[in-house]
Amino acid sequence: MSDQEIISQLRSGPHHKALVQLYAHLPKVERMVRNHGGTRADAKDLFQDALIILLGKAKDETFTLTCSIGTYLYAICRNKWQEELRRQGRFTQELETLADEPGDLGAMLAEEGRLAMAELALRSFGGKCLELLQRFYLLKEPLLTIAKSIGLAGEGAAKTRKYKCLEEARKRYRSLLAQGSVANIQQP
Repeated sequence: MSDQEIISQLRSGPHHKALVQLYAHLPKVERMVRNHGGTRADAKDLFQDALIILLGKAKDETFTLTCSIGTYLYAICRNKWQEELRRQGRFTQELETLADEPGDLGAMLAEEGRLAMAELALRSFGGKCLELLQRFYLLKEPLLTIAKSIGLAGEGAAKTRKYKCLEEARKRYRSLLAQGSVANIQQP
C-alpha cells in the first residue's frame, strides 16, 4: 500500500489496513527511544501519539505529505521524545544532533532498507540453509551438532553447506541492491 493510499484510508476509513501498514515503522521508533534512555513501553506510547497526530493531519484536506510516511512518523516521534527528555532534564547532545541533521535520518532509513533486503534474501532460502545459518550465527551451535540434527554427514559437510548458503545469500542480496527493491524476491 502506497503512502497516499494510507493517507486516503486514514481520511475516509476504514483505518485497520492503514494502521497495520503504519505499525511496520514501530521498530525504528523503539530503537531510537531505547538508544536514548527509554523503554519499549515509552516507544509504544510515543508511536501511538504520533499515529493520533498523523490521523488528525490526514483528516485535514489541505495536508500534503512531502516525505515518506515512515520518515514523517519517525520525525514526530523524535520530536516528542526530545520534548520528553527536556522535560525530564535528560536531553542528550546525540539526539539533538540527530534532529539538526536530516542527512542522518536519510542515512538511517537507507540502512534500514539495506537490512530489510538482507533479511529478505535470507528468508527466501529453503529450510536447511536458513536453519543452518540461524543455528550457527544466532544460536552459536557447533557445526557438528547442526550437521547431526539436519541430516548432514558431518562437520565438514555442514561447513561446506554453510559456505554455499552464505554465497547464495550474498548473491541474492547483491541482486536486490542492484535492482533497488525487494519486489523481485519471493518469500517462501
